[in-house]
Amino acid sequence: MVEAYVTIQTGAGTARDVVEQLRTLDNVVKASIVAGEFDIVVEVEADSERDLLGLISDDIQQFEGVGRTSTCIVLG
Repeated sequence: MVEAYVTIQTGAGTARDVVEQLRTLDNVVKASIVAGEFDIVVEVEADSERDLLGLISDDIQQFEGVGRTSTCIVLG
């Protein structure tokens, strides 16, 4: 199991819609709107690094309103 945190910058006024979409994904443990450099922090789990890559590139980054993402893989 691979755990990671994904931070997301969204377009103006789209953070709530993006969080709602994220919460529909099975691999999303938690999605929160935050203040700071990024607009959303998402806790995710995947079976492998390959599955994590698919989740981010095929799902999360394709949502309307998602701009830049950054991923931090949990090491311990």
